[in-house]
Amino acid sequence: MKKINFGIIGTGRIAQQFLDEVQKNEKIDVVGICARNFEKTAEIAKKYNIEKPYESSGEMLKDEDIDAVYIATMHPTHFAYTMKTLNAGKHVLCEKPAVLKKEELEEVIKLAEEKNLLFMEAMVVGFNPLYKKMKDLIENGQIGNVVHVESSFGSKSTKVHKHNSKQAGGALYDIGIYNIFLLTDLLGIPAEIDVKTRKNEWGVEGSVTGLLEYKGGVSGSFYATMDSISGNSAKIIGTDGMIEIPDTWTVAEKFVLKRLGEEDRSFELKEDKWLGYEMESFVDTLLKGKRQNEIMTYEKSLNLHVTIDMVKEKLGFKYDNLEIEVN
Repeated sequence: MKKINFGIIGTGRIAQQFLDEVQKNEKIDVVGICARNFEKTAEIAKKYNIEKPYESSGEMLKDEDIDAVYIATMHPTHFAYTMKTLNAGKHVLCEKPAVLKKEELEEVIKLAEEKNLLFMEAMVVGFNPLYKKMKDLIENGQIGNVVHVESSFGSKSTKVHKHNSKQAGGALYDIGIYNIFLLTDLLGIPAEIDVKTRKNEWGVEGSVTGLLEYKGGVSGSFYATMDSISGNSAKIIGTDGMIEIPDTWTVAEKFVLKRLGEEDRSFELKEDKWLGYEMESFVDTLLKGKRQNEIMTYEKSLNLHVTIDMVKEKLGFKYDNLEIEVN
């Protein structure tokens, strides 16, 4: 069986979750890992039987055995590591947000195409089989024309790095990106947007509330939070019915289709792999010789970040003094 050899940049929680789920994928071998703290890198390498712990990404990216790199570092470093990895001739699976502005994403796409490499933003929601089933029902007209999409997501977080302004911390990129993906994936880029935020004790946005307007009277709304208790549910409302995704919609295990005059229909997920679905899709794209993922296309990423930039502009977010050190 053909396998894809991965290197990983980062050793935090999400990197370790990736490594946990790699154990279930026969098409992936992780052969190298690096992070700024080599002691922790060596520790994680030993825990997961990774042959080559590296002291720097520069050193790891010279490894000819590595085909692709999973980037799981702090938000502001994603763009720099992605460009560095593509320039080294490696495919890239980058955690969200892959960039902090649309112009960076355009640079990434341009370089990936020039190098004939696959770049994919790891937006886990879109790869969930239930999410894909939900979209099929919508596209087949099961709820008629979509007129409103709404979601809430988040909870209280006391993890300091998630509220660090130098790490682009706050509810928008850590939480709200999921809500905005749902809206842009189903409805595209809005015509108008109105957003509000509530600052928390760390001086970043503890919550973001948005109302998005589209042509034809279609609308969307979201509440993303890191300092309150949220319902973590979503609804897609149509002219002939609606789809309701209960807690937690971003890793959906169930949704309900409601149609007037009919019994509710429930759809459930038998096996939850979380990150496993997106890594499978990334690897299958490579094994098919393709250079753009069919689920998280460049257009999907661009629509997402164009809309986030609209939110930032409305709120006056600048994200100055970011820590963008890469090794």
